[in-house]
Amino acid sequence: MSVETPLWVPSAKQVAEAPLTAFMAEASARAGRAFSSYAELHAWSVDEREGFWNLVWDFCGIVGDKGSRVLVDGDKMPGAAFFPDARLNFAENLLRGAGSGEAIVFRGEDKVERRLSWDELAALVSKLQQLFVSLGVTTGD
Repeated sequence: MSVETPLWVPSAKQVAEAPLTAFMAEASARAGRAFSSYAELHAWSVDEREGFWNLVWDFCGIVGDKGSRVLVDGDKMPGAAFFPDARLNFAENLLRGAGSGEAIVFRGEDKVERRLSWDELAALVSKLQQLFVSLGVTTGD
């Protein structure tokens, strides 16, 4: 086997249905030019950082307020600040799922395995939130 031979190649159907393919199509629409390869998309993400990160926020369906600034000190790595004025509820964004699908799968080194559905996770988070309220925990704590 050659070093250049990939271990796996997705089917045309898998590529067409991949989230990255949908993201590239949206990026092409926003940038006003076609991205036909990952390398082209990557170059755009470096050259047009604000446009790229605005798209990431929108495409991922982040719930919250972006604020007025997308990127501050973008030439500093490390040191750049993305969405420095944004306001969002981290838990709200992580817990948007619902139903019996798996939200968390835990496998311990001791072979212990635990699975939580979205509904079970929501019930546990609700109990924790009620405890915090009863203890007087508020925004900023």
